[in-house]
Amino acid sequence: MQYCRTLIFLTLLLYSVIPLSAQQTGGTSSKELDQPEWTPEPDRKTRFGKDEPMVVSDGKKQPKITNFLVYGATIGSPGSANLNLGYYYKDIVIRASGMHWRPHWWGGQVDLGYSFWKTPVIAHSISVVAGAFAVDPYAPQVAHGGQNSYPTAIDVPGYQHRNPTFEDTIIRSAVANQNPTLETYLEYKSRDNQKVHLSQRYIGLTYDILLGNFFLQVGAGIGQGNYTNPQLLLQMGYMFDTRSSQ
Repeated sequence: MQYCRTLIFLTLLLYSVIPLSAQQTGGTSSKELDQPEWTPEPDRKTRFGKDEPMVVSDGKKQPKITNFLVYGATIGSPGSANLNLGYYYKDIVIRASGMHWRPHWWGGQVDLGYSFWKTPVIAHSISVVAGAFAVDPYAPQVAHGGQNSYPTAIDVPGYQHRNPTFEDTIIRSAVANQNPTLETYLEYKSRDNQKVHLSQRYIGLTYDILLGNFFLQVGAGIGQGNYTNPQLLLQMGYMFDTRSSQ
């Protein structure tokens, strides 16, 4: 009888200890799973988890900021309305512009520039330019370009100045006395109300901006020709480009 009681007591004790041990083991495993992962750093600092680099992309390819061709049309100097062709190579800008309308109305210019700020949308540059142009305005007013007088259409002594000098007046009087018909012809060819052929060769400095497809160039130039004052250099227009997506 005493033996049976002892056996029953041990059996109950065993059944009560086994579930408690299993519960403690499960709790320990759960705590281990809940602990964050950590990785040691070279500077002996502890970092929990691993940081993945964030890559933000809208899926659109950005155009090039350099190494592309531009071409288009502008109004302004040197040829009034111009065709343009240029290339942006790294920080260097090379450009040519101009137009030939008729023998006494044309213009051409070459640019060599440095692009000091550029993005996929805008490019700023400063250029050294050299060019030449010719125009034939009708009866222009004197001194708009710093001139004292304009040449006439003929190269005959006494008729070379649109505003006759004292010497010109003496020569014209002598011609009128000798041959009135010749004097009438020479007076007609040297009259004020006619076209004047003017030309200029120049070098200058400009600031250029390419904003999308809009192009603007503004600066000043000086050189040799019929204009003694510095000349305003201005171009604006639309430029196509070959900025292929990268």
